[in-house]
This record gives sequence, C-alpha cells and structure tokens, in this order.
Amino acid sequence: MKFLFISETFPDADHPTTGTYNLALCRELARDHEVRVISPRSWVDVLRGKRFRVPTEAHSSGIEVRYPTRWYTPSFAQKHYGGQMWWSIGGALRELTQDWKPDAVLSYWAHPDGECGLRASRKFGAPCAVIVGGTDVLILPNMPGRGPCVRRVLSDSDAVITVSDGLKTACDALGAASGRVLTIRQGIDPDVFHVGDQAEARRRLGLIEARDERRETRASTEEPEALIVWVGRMVGLKRVDLLIQATRMLKEQGRRVRVCLLGSGPCRDQWQQLAQSEGVADQIQFMGPVSHDQLADWYRAADMTVLCSESEGLPNVLRESVACGTPFVSTDVGSIREIADPEYSELVPKHDAAALARGIETVLSGPHREAAQNYQPRTWSETARDTVALFEDLIARRDAQGVQPLGFQHSLTTQP
Repeated sequence: MKFLFISETFPDADHPTTGTYNLALCRELARDHEVRVISPRSWVDVLRGKRFRVPTEAHSSGIEVRYPTRWYTPSFAQKHYGGQMWWSIGGALRELTQDWKPDAVLSYWAHPDGECGLRASRKFGAPCAVIVGGTDVLILPNMPGRGPCVRRVLSDSDAVITVSDGLKTACDALGAASGRVLTIRQGIDPDVFHVGDQAEARRRLGLIEARDERRETRASTEEPEALIVWVGRMVGLKRVDLLIQATRMLKEQGRRVRVCLLGSGPCRDQWQQLAQSEGVADQIQFMGPVSHDQLADWYRAADMTVLCSESEGLPNVLRESVACGTPFVSTDVGSIREIADPEYSELVPKHDAAALARGIETVLSGPHREAAQNYQPRTWSETARDTVALFEDLIARRDAQGVQPLGFQHSLTTQP
C-alpha cells in the first residue's frame, strides 16, 4: 500500500523530538508499505534561517519527506488555515506524486493538517483518516474560527483515529460521522523502551557522580535523593509551576527530590524564575530537549515520571515510562485514567500542587516501582497493523460500493 502522511508534527534532523510518535508509526508502516511524508514548517522559522533535513531514522527506512514552508496569517483568519496550508504544500505534493499515487492518506491533527488530508483524499480518490491527538478536539473546537473547521474534518473524513476511548467520545460529541471513529492506541518501541538497570542508566547520563558528591555532604540518616523526570513542551497547559511548588512542599517536609525537566518552550524562563522564588532552583534542573533514544535512559534512571498538565489526550510518555519500569504520577485529565493502573501509578486532581506533592510521596513510599517492572506495553507494530487493517477495509468498501464508506468493523487490539 502507498501511504501519504501529512502533518506539521513530524521530526527533522535538527528537531528530533518533534512528533517522534508519528515517525515511529511511519517507520513501522514502511516495513511493508511505501510511505511519503509532507511536514510543513512555519514561515517564521524559515525566515529565521532554520533548515530542515530528513532525520536518519526516516531516511534509513526509505521514507521520503518534504518540509515545505507553511505560509499563514498568525493569530487571525484562522478559519483559512486549512486552505493556506494546502496552498503551501502544493509544490511538495506535486513533487512527491509526480509518478506516484497514494492508496491511502493519513494525517495527524484535525486542523489544519486534517483538512489538507481531506483535500488530498479528494484529489487522488484515496480514502483518508485523521489521527486526533487531544487538544485539537478538546480545545480547538471552542475557538470561533477553528471550531467549525475541526467539526467538518471529523464529519467528512473516511475515518477518525483516536489514541484513547475518551477522545473517541469527544469526537462523537463533535459530530463525527456515525461509525467512523475508532480507537487505535499508540505503541512503544520495545527495542528502545524496556526495563534496565537504574544505576547503569544514571552512569550513562552522568548522574551518579553528581548524586554521590551531594550524598557525601549530608548525614547518612537522611532520605536518599529521589530523581523525578518530567517530559514535554514547556507551554502553559503543562503546568510545570505546580511541580515546582510541589517540590518546595516536599522540601519543607524533609523529602529530598531532584527534578529534571526534559524539553523546551516559551515558558522556560518563567518557570526558571519561579524555581528561584520558591527556593528550589538547586533541585529543578532544566535539561532541554533530549533525543528519543536517550529519553529511555532518563526513564530508567528516574524514580518516577510526573505529568501535571491541565489538559491532555493520552500522552505516550507515560506508557514509555512504565515500559522502562518506572511508575508515574499524573493529573487526572484527558484519557490518562485509561492507562493509570494504581499498582504502578497515582492520579491527582489538576490545579492542586499539594495533591501533586502527596501523590509523589505516595509513589516514593510504595511498591509502585516493582509493579512497573512487569508492565507489558503495546508496540508500534501492533499500531501499524491496525492502521493497515483500517485502510484495507476502507479501500475494499470503496471499491465495492463506489462511494465513500459509511462505517467499518474491525478486530483491533485495544490493550493500553
């Protein structure tokens, strides 16, 4: 099968942490199928001189990728974002399809990416499916300019793929066509994310020496310092301010923790200043983005992973963490409850730093780590298999009926 994948959320060589899950899916699809990717990049970044090169992982998998410049009107005329992106990718689309016609069109993010997927579907006469990630169906529909666009994509696409049952319910409520929404959970790469020796992971990351130096300066009766990892883009919705406040509360209670924040974004300076004002700047470390392969060692090195967002879909970082044998504490938002087994995780209310501190203390004091060591994750090969099965069904129904299918039936793996 020939897959055309369209999404801004896809990595390049200089931004390897952007949309790693989409690269993982495309790589798995490319094992048995042809995959070509169009991933637009903002004109703002292009004018700043940024260049976008195909990551080694995509190139070695035989995936052709184009990074056209996305021209759009910032912060206004948002209802036209889909048309603006479609115009922006026109050259790349013609180049990729000059002697190649897709059998299936897959996009990630309802708008504007999903609108472009829908237009490509009509252009080539191929069925299309859009993967929704969370905010695109939880927050964008409330925006006057983009809400109608999101609803149109959900109602007109041949299929809507959600990563959780909670998002499926949200899509149904937004008017997605009956029978066209299904859950295909994301996977993990078991060759990368797997249980390993915690001490060895800390040595590879250079954490052992620093921790030992601090241990020599404190009394032997003190609690050992716990390592907490947070992973994500530093934007307001992620509410790292709550984790910083929780760290201060734990410090006041005598619990020694070290928090490593893996990622970057516009809120970094603000949160660095908050760490200073809360008196925990020596415990909060801003590590910047890390490569996907190195991320696994961070999970293995940590005593837990923490997520404190006020809005999420079903973030794969939590599944990756448990796959590495590391429990998690998270705010009870989005669809996280679907994978939050109390044996290896703790859920807390959002917007509550004190509850977050209590959740962290519960996991540090409990048997959660032992339970996480036995977690059996879903893999990307299973996700790709279900995605192919979906398109095979769509193509068969289209061929048989000569019209867009009105629904589909699948036997899909649904384990978290």
